[in-house]
Amino acid sequence: MFTRGFWLSDEPLLLGLNPRQLCVHFIGVPVFLGFVAGWPQAGRTVAWPKEHAIAFWIGLSMCGWWANDIVTRALARPLRGAGMPLWATLMVGVVVASLPSDMALKLWVHAYLGMFPDLPMTRPMPQIRLDAVLFFKTHIYGYIEWPLINLMLFHFWKMPCYGYRPSIETGHAPSSVESVLPFMTKVPVTLRGEVLALSAEQHYLRVHTSAGNALILYRLSQAVSELGGRGLQVHRSFWVASGAVVRVAGSAGAPRLVLRDGLEVPVSRSFRQTVQQAGFLQAAPSGLVPSGAF
Repeated sequence: MFTRGFWLSDEPLLLGLNPRQLCVHFIGVPVFLGFVAGWPQAGRTVAWPKEHAIAFWIGLSMCGWWANDIVTRALARPLRGAGMPLWATLMVGVVVASLPSDMALKLWVHAYLGMFPDLPMTRPMPQIRLDAVLFFKTHIYGYIEWPLINLMLFHFWKMPCYGYRPSIETGHAPSSVESVLPFMTKVPVTLRGEVLALSAEQHYLRVHTSAGNALILYRLSQAVSELGGRGLQVHRSFWVASGAVVRVAGSAGAPRLVLRDGLEVPVSRSFRQTVQQAGFLQAAPSGLVPSGAF
């Protein structure tokens, strides 16, 4: 698993991120931020040994970063669907995450000093209560760092971010032919990109693009007709674009197409033969097992 090919792979491994992106986002960035604060022994660690200051700040950084990630990831899908741009989604996420991350940061301080009670106490222990002024002073840097770092990774490293995908990955600008399709005129401008899939949700249509997804009032059959031969209907409620499938999951009797944005689309029995003939199932991994094998 952890071979050179594994780390060089651009195939999404988890949450739409490849192995390198996962390591940078969840480990590299918070460790770097913690080291930057720990090396000069900032804040309450001013009189601590340097190794303790670095370890403390890396732990503190991870608590805040992961809390921001969990909350932002939970909010991202509805915010994308409402047409919210990435920077706004990041800001909403970090602000909403302030309360749980504040609690996590205070608990980390208590836990670290509980493990190492002989460290100098240059500041009083944080109280498990909300103080508006202290709260703002604690989180103001996070309000700046969190969106800024994620936007830099998104725009300069072209790393997918909470369902948003850099437009360069589509191979063409959002003003391409997709954006002039009748149903695409109903999609927010910030979410117009390469169409990866369509999914019917009662009287609505969810359009999955390389820039995110949006829910519009439209019929699946009409949108499929407008797209012509650019893809294939694989289920009565799903259409998938040619070239959007990166691998196949599930069993041979119930395969699911995994798309570039991490979306998994079921293939129904009635469409199975057509999908097979079109080559959509040729990416099936060797681990794909026949239905009923277990």
